[in-house]
Amino acid sequence: MLEALYTRAEYDRLPEGFPAELVEGCLVKEPAPAFDHGRTGARLRAILQEHVGIDRLPLTPCDVAVDEHNVYQPDIVVLAEEDLARLDRERRLGRHTSYVGTPVLVVEILSPSTAARDRDVKADRMLGAGVVEVWLVDPTQRSIEIRSAGTDARVSVGADEARSQVVLGLVVVPRELFSDATR
Repeated sequence: MLEALYTRAEYDRLPEGFPAELVEGCLVKEPAPAFDHGRTGARLRAILQEHVGIDRLPLTPCDVAVDEHNVYQPDIVVLAEEDLARLDRERRLGRHTSYVGTPVLVVEILSPSTAARDRDVKADRMLGAGVVEVWLVDPTQRSIEIRSAGTDARVSVGADEARSQVVLGLVVVPRELFSDATR
């Protein structure tokens, strides 16, 4: 007997702030991230903010609707200018939403409990839904894997530079990102 799958409509009826995302029709709740996960995310947000400004980096969790059975909450999203303008218009009209549209860049910071799902399910689905670039950042391996539609993954480790094709000028060096030194 197959379990009934949750749909986006059912997901939308959950209370605001419900700590789960919709993956392949299942509600998935993750434990709070480990320290390295949070520190890596904070460092990447700071670097991204220098390139795109604070408004295009909404506070997460925020919802990225992929299809009827998938609504993801990536660790970091960079909004397209048009989506930012649309969200501002909706806010002025009194309409508030947790859906941010289709980001141009999504960052998933991998942890042992999420790495397989982030790599094998979520990254491909997000690219298929129109996300231009997905970064899979692994604090354990100290690597950054970059995926974009129609191209093979590019992996950066150590002093190798991770360069975004969608956020012009964005260059991240894993050795610096994962440094234990206080910034």
